[in-house]
Amino acid sequence: MSERNLEIASFLKSRRRRLTPASVGLPQGLRRRIDTLRREDVAWLADVGITWYTWLEQGRPIKMAAGTLARVSSALRLDPAESEYLGKLVQSLGKAPRTWDRAVSERVRTLVDSYSEGYAFVTDPCWDVLVWNKRFASLFGLNGETAEFERNGLWIMFTNARVRRLFPDWEAIARRMVAIFRVEHAEFGAHPNFAAVVNELSARSAEFATMWSHVEVFSPMAWSVGQLRDPGSGTITSFQTIRLPIPDAPGQTLVFYVPTSGGGAAA
Repeated sequence: MSERNLEIASFLKSRRRRLTPASVGLPQGLRRRIDTLRREDVAWLADVGITWYTWLEQGRPIKMAAGTLARVSSALRLDPAESEYLGKLVQSLGKAPRTWDRAVSERVRTLVDSYSEGYAFVTDPCWDVLVWNKRFASLFGLNGETAEFERNGLWIMFTNARVRRLFPDWEAIARRMVAIFRVEHAEFGAHPNFAAVVNELSARSAEFATMWSHVEVFSPMAWSVGQLRDPGSGTITSFQTIRLPIPDAPGQTLVFYVPTSGGGAAA
C-alpha cells in the first residue's frame, strides 16, 4: 500500500466525515448509527460501487477515471482547491517522484536583484528559497551562508520568532501556508525533500504538526502574503502577491510581493 494511496484514503475519510445526510439531501433514517455520511452514501451519490469506494477509502491500489474522480469530488462537496488536491494525488499514483532543477538562471537572478519596490525571490516546490533580492534578505535574515532548512519558507515561518512578528495575523497565514504546501506535496509525489521538511518540522514545532494533521488544502495560485510589519518602524504594509512559474525551469516559481497603493499603517 503506497504513501499516495494512504493519503487519498485519509483525505476522503476526512471529507466524508464532515458531511451529514441533511447537508447532501439524504434522509437521516431510523437505523443510522452515525450522524455523518457512510461509505455507501458516498458510493450512491457518486454512482460507483460500494465495494469499489470502500477499497478506495482503505487505500487499496485501484484505478480512477477522470469522470469517476469528478463524481466522487461532487459527492463529497469538495471545493476547487480540494478537487485540485485530490486530482493531483490520483495523477501521481504509480509515477516516480517529480524532480526539479535548483540552479536559477542568470537572467532570473538579474530580474530578482533589480526589483527594489518590494520583495522578490525564487522558490522550488518544497518551498526552499533559491535566490532573493536585498529587501527580502534583510526582512527574513537570509544570506549566502544560510543553511538549507533555514531558507525553507515553512521552516522560517514556524521556527523563527523574529519572522512571526512580521505577520499581523501569523496563525492565519501559517495555516494557509501549510494548506498550500500539502497541495504542492500532492503534485510532486513522494519526493524525499518533502518528507524531510514535514518530519523535521513536525518534531520541531507542535503548531506545525497540529496544522498538518488537519488535512486542510488551499490552491497555490490563490496565495497572497497579505500584510507585513516592518521590524524597525512597526508600520504594516499590504502586499499583492504575484507568482510566475518559470517555463524553462519546471518546479521553480518567481514570486513578487508588490506593495499596494495607499501606503502602510502604524502598528
